[in-house]
Amino acid sequence: MDKNLLITIIIFVGLSFFMLLLFFYILKRDKEIEQKFEAFELSLEEINKEIFDIKKMTENIESSEKLEKIERIIESIVDDIRVIEKKNLEIIDSLKEDIENLKFKLQKNNLTEMTKIINKNDEEKIINLYKNGYSIEEISKELRIPAGEIELIIKFSSI
Repeated sequence: MDKNLLITIIIFVGLSFFMLLLFFYILKRDKEIEQKFEAFELSLEEINKEIFDIKKMTENIESSEKLEKIERIIESIVDDIRVIEKKNLEIIDSLKEDIENLKFKLQKNNLTEMTKIINKNDEEKIINLYKNGYSIEEISKELRIPAGEIELIIKFSSI
C-alpha cells in the first residue's frame, strides 16, 4: 500500500502542480486580455474624438457655404438697389428739369397777367410816386399792389 499511497501522492502533487500552472496561465491570459481591452478602449476613444472633429469640420464647412450663399444673395440685392437708385436719380433729374420749366412758364404767365392787371393809370402812379422819392414798400402799401410787381414796372420803365 505504500506504493499505492505514493502513487496517489504523486498524482495528487502532479494534479496540484497542473492546477497551479493552469491557474497562473489563466491569470496571465486574463491580464493579456485586459491589456487588449484597454488598448481597444483607447482606440475607440480616439476614433470618437476624430468623429467629433470631423463633424465639427463639416458643420463649419456647411455654415461657411451658407454664409457664402447669403453673401451672394446680399450682393445681388445691393446690385439691384444700385440699379433702382440710378433709375430714381434719373427720374429725379428729369422731374427737376420739368419743375424748372414749369416755374419759368408760370413766371412768364404771371408777368403777362400782372401787366394786364395793372392798368396804365397804376403804372403812371407808380412811376410818379417813385420819381417823387417814395420807396417801393411805401408805394406798395399806398396802392395795395405787391412790391414785386412795383419793382417790375419800375425796371421796365427804365428809371
